Order: sequence, then structure tokens, then C-alpha cells
Amino acid sequence: MVAATAATQFLPFLDPAEESALLAAAPVRSFARDQLVFDQNVSLRAIFLIDAGSVRIEREDRGAMVPIAVLGVGEFFGEMSFVDGTPTSARVIADESTRLRVIDTATVDTLTAADPGFAGRLYRSIAAILAERLRLTSVRAYGDTSWG
Repeated sequence: MVAATAATQFLPFLDPAEESALLAAAPVRSFARDQLVFDQNVSLRAIFLIDAGSVRIEREDRGAMVPIAVLGVGEFFGEMSFVDGTPTSARVIADESTRLRVIDTATVDTLTAADPGFAGRLYRSIAAILAERLRLTSVRAYGDTSWG
């Protein structure tokens, strides 16, 4: 997982000032331990950045909940549904008292209205994140083999 910290950005093609403006404009939501952030198979277009606490990601498979990951401060989730508009592929539950920044389409639209190039840089950043996650998944699934 890619983590955002004070020293690193989580959206690599945005200027630091743009990323700061995006995070400042993003609404903040708080969740108690074991509270559902969102369920699997719901329509939702938002990226969630963890400001405090942690979440666990689980996916229902053949009637059983399968743990996928536990994410902490500086990590984020929801980018796949944000990009393609498909329902969420897993459910997310607060693992402890958690505070999230919610980057939704309204927030992005507001910043894009002020700078039309913002959306391109944002989506390029998201594409780079998804590509890196796919590379990591491929290495885990197939080992460190050459693709030619």
C-alpha cells in the first residue's frame, strides 16, 4: 500500500500545494471501532485517506468474510470505484476509532472548475497508484518473474 506522510505525497502528479488544497477541501468523517465505513457492492465514488486510526478491508467470498488488508494512517482506499464508478469490491470497517478524509466527486469538481488541468493530474496520479498496486499483486501471485 502507498502511504501519505508529511514527507511524501500520495498523489504523485499533483503539486504539493494542490494535494494540500484537495485534502483541506475534503470532508472529514469519524468512525467508532467496528463501525462500517461502507459495505461491499455499494455505489460510491470517493477516495478515503486515513487521518487517524485504522480500517480493515474484507471481502465476502462464497458466504465467508475474507480479510484482505488492514490500513493505517496515511493509507487510502476506494480509488477503484472512484475511477470506474463500479460498486465497491470489498467492505471497510473501522478497526479502532478512525478519522477519514473523503475525497468525493464534488470536491474534485470544485477544484477542477478553478483549474481544468487539475483533473488530468489527479487521474494520472490515481492511474499510477493502480498500476503500482497491480505490479505488487502480480509479484505476489507469480513471484519475481520477467514478463519479457
